Amino acid sequence: MSKTIETTYRNGCIRLPDGVHLAEDTRVTVILPDNALQEAPADSAYSIPDLASDIGPSDLARNFEHYSYGQSKQS
Repeated sequence: MSKTIETTYRNGCIRLPDGVHLAEDTRVTVILPDNALQEAPADSAYSIPDLASDIGPSDLARNFEHYSYGQSKQS
């Protein structure tokens, strides 16, 4: 027998109303109203490359010893 209940989603949990008890591992179906769907906020970790900016000379990696220790530049 199926039963329809109405409840609230709050702080990451769907709380069952008083008097509704389910056995552990009971599978349930949740039907969301159209106005409840929200896009997840973008993960800021994926935008780190966008935050990078060019610093230093364009040949810094190739001539690190020159810029750090004064050695001769490589061509």
